[in-house]
Amino acid sequence: IHHHHYANKRYFSISRHLDPLAQHGTINKLEDDGGDIVVSDDDGAPPVTADDLEGEFWNEGGGGGGGGSDYSDIFGTGLDGDDDDKDDDELDAEAQADAAYQAKQAEINAALDKRTGRLWTDEWIITDEEWMSQETLDDIEEWKPSMATRKSIESVKVFEGGVPTLQQLSDIENLPPPLPPHPGNGDPTKHAKYRKRQLKKRLQTAIQLAIYNDLREILKMTSWDDKQEAVDGLFEVIEERVREREPILGKLPEFPNLVEGGLEDVLRMAQDRMRGAAKKVAKKEKGDDVAVAASEEDGSDDAAAQEEGEAKGTATAESLSKKEEEENVEEIIDVMGVNKEPPVPVFMDILAAARKQQQSTSEDDETPEQQQQSPPPLSKFFTQSNKDDVPNLIYPLNVHHNEGCGRMLEEWQLAANKETKRIMMRDATKQIASKIVEAANCCGGEVSEDKKGAARVFVAGQRGVGKTAALAGIVASARISGHIVVYLPDGDRLRKHGFYNEPCNFRKGLYNLPEIAKEFCEQLLTSHGDDLEAMPPVSKEAMKDFLSEDHIKRLFKRAYKEDDSVSEEDVAAMTELSLEKLLTVGIGSSALSSGCYCTVINTLMNQKEKPFTVVMDEFNVYYDHGHYFHMDYDEDVKKAIPLNRITIFKPFLDAMGLYPTEAGTEMTDDVAVPSSEAMMKWGSIIVGTSERRAVKQSFTRALTDAAHALSKGADHPMHVVDIQRFSNVEVQHILYNFEITGIGRLRFDRGDTALNPEEVEYLRLVSGGSGQQLMDACMVP
Repeated sequence: IHHHHYANKRYFSISRHLDPLAQHGTINKLEDDGGDIVVSDDDGAPPVTADDLEGEFWNEGGGGGGGGSDYSDIFGTGLDGDDDDKDDDELDAEAQADAAYQAKQAEINAALDKRTGRLWTDEWIITDEEWMSQETLDDIEEWKPSMATRKSIESVKVFEGGVPTLQQLSDIENLPPPLPPHPGNGDPTKHAKYRKRQLKKRLQTAIQLAIYNDLREILKMTSWDDKQEAVDGLFEVIEERVREREPILGKLPEFPNLVEGGLEDVLRMAQDRMRGAAKKVAKKEKGDDVAVAASEEDGSDDAAAQEEGEAKGTATAESLSKKEEEENVEEIIDVMGVNKEPPVPVFMDILAAARKQQQSTSEDDETPEQQQQSPPPLSKFFTQSNKDDVPNLIYPLNVHHNEGCGRMLEEWQLAANKETKRIMMRDATKQIASKIVEAANCCGGEVSEDKKGAARVFVAGQRGVGKTAALAGIVASARISGHIVVYLPDGDRLRKHGFYNEPCNFRKGLYNLPEIAKEFCEQLLTSHGDDLEAMPPVSKEAMKDFLSEDHIKRLFKRAYKEDDSVSEEDVAAMTELSLEKLLTVGIGSSALSSGCYCTVINTLMNQKEKPFTVVMDEFNVYYDHGHYFHMDYDEDVKKAIPLNRITIFKPFLDAMGLYPTEAGTEMTDDVAVPSSEAMMKWGSIIVGTSERRAVKQSFTRALTDAAHALSKGADHPMHVVDIQRFSNVEVQHILYNFEITGIGRLRFDRGDTALNPEEVEYLRLVSGGSGQQLMDACMVP
């Protein structure tokens, strides 16, 4: 700061502190000795007061600079030439200071522009042109599928048939491996081990790339001494080569030892592969010798033709051997799988499966072999969608007017592309399908009675990791596979909004929810009415476990009430009733709905003609504080009825057999059927927890611990599948899919987000690998 900035003081009510970024100018703020704020003038003259101006300038000088005044105007500009020269010098110095400041600011801005990151250039600025624009909503370009970039379209893999069967889902290969549990969830050791494995893999990959050419030359050597000398040479140069490829890892204190150990591991793996390749060649040569000996024993009359064939065969064998040798070398060297196709997730398309079923029913051109391999045809209901464009293949999952079911349906509603409804198939989804296929043997064509079984699967995970999507995908896949599926996606609503409950007079200690039972009957009849119609009827003896004699009589009368061809005598003589009739009566009668539904469920769980699968989402809410009370259970009406005493929930809760140490109600096995007896004879039951419902966390943890404890049992084990947050590859493909389907700001950005690695990393960071938060982050810039 130049000396002329410390001159005349003028007092103002302004900030007491200097602004370090303020421009150099003729006025600068200063603090005097008394602590008051002053402003400097440009010259070194004493301060000019109003009295001075009046006495010296107006009275003596008259404004013309005379009368002994040193001022030519009220701004204190001197009159003599020396002052003019001094002012010019000061102006030059001031201009230099301004230029220096502007240069510094330009340097800072240039440095900021070179920095990479999310927030440096993300400005919420509306330009004047945009303010003055006369465009309306109708002038905005309509979204179309061609707006998606070629990279996104080529990267996203969609299952060819739309939705795979459970067998096909369990056989999908090359899916991205799951991440370990987050260290903040209470078990950091697993994440630490994972990080060490990733570090080791990254280092070994860099080593393989660094010694690629050297290793090819070593494999061509025939002398063991030459090979040993070449390997010794690698140990001398490998550290610098890897440091160039991995400069960050090169700063580790143990980097030299890590590189040396990694090189030994890579060479050892290559040596093992070389031995395996040699064994394959020896085995092949042995087989060729046997074939030649057999042909010599058979003999041949046409010697010329034989010689010609041998010559052609020799030439072909030489060309093939060279190609195979080159492939073997690449396979031996690529111990870290650098040249292999990287694992990517696969999407199922619910609407594509429905369209394929419609086409298959209209075009019957498949061969008998293809018809045997293809899944059974879907009913017409499953090929349609409801009024909210939710496919019926995952019915009754729907958009509730007050309470939603996860964020998967919200994604479909926000998408511009309404011709596709996709669910990502991850490693966890494959695990669930594998457990069902292995235990139930339900997807291998004809299965003997003794091989038919059932599976129990418990799905856990943090909020937003895709549990609802995984369960919905299993429902769609099971229905494609020909299963009868009972799907309860909204457990929180079912455990609270049952309208009213009443004691089950026929089954002491249990309680009915008549209105919810009517809803269940309608859902099962709507989704699988065709399957139930083809199944054997239920006898009166089987009904007596759930209905009284009076209820059974009323049931048969209601079933044929509108059928004029059946008399009352015929109805009284009947001993059986179809499952379809049972559900139809249950839909229209509150008194019979619970008994009808329990009879149908009991029949399905004890038959082996068609696999029966139950999928329950938000399962942990059934173990929270109860919402159903009755004085028959507690005279003071203070204790809630445990849900395993509610007749419509009891079969499923008994089959799972989970009784945690801590729950909101007295959930015990006093009235429960042992899980080994309660399980369905052929099929599976899959349940998943929810982290977005108001359930005490200790209840959910206790339930998960109980599931893990049962997973160690030998008989009827519980299979626990922990769904982890999305990995980097999965986040990238989710963004590709968002761009293809037109969601949020990716709808019109034409690859600016999905193709920008820094933007992808930013979205992964702010979302924490959670699908819900990732979609929220994609809604706004």
